[in-house]
Amino acid sequence: MSKHHSHEISDHPEVQWALELLKPDPNYEPSVATKYGPDVACMTMGFSIPCLANYLGRRPFYSRIQMHVIAVTIGYFIAQFGKKLVSDFHAERDTRMRDYIIRHPELFPEPERIKYSQVLDAWTPMR
Repeated sequence: MSKHHSHEISDHPEVQWALELLKPDPNYEPSVATKYGPDVACMTMGFSIPCLANYLGRRPFYSRIQMHVIAVTIGYFIAQFGKKLVSDFHAERDTRMRDYIIRHPELFPEPERIKYSQVLDAWTPMR
């Protein structure tokens, strides 16, 4: 969390609980599919497109190997660009949510804590 956000949080103790919900979990470790899925998908597509072009041009699949290397490289960079776009989108969304919560604390009253015993009715088994 940036220095800017920690300053905002300390200035607004009435919405501290809501801002705490937006903090990232320090123990979160993304899965292998989340980390490398876009890279593998884009690189596979980059490899497949020249194969398809070779097939449609009635050439062997692996002819023009330089096209395969270039297309896989382009696929990798497209995946990195896409992951950066998604990351920037999520950061902007979180910033807007923090700003909205700080500007409108009356819309975010702290919920009262209740126990299950207050919510659930007494249960008697019918035999």
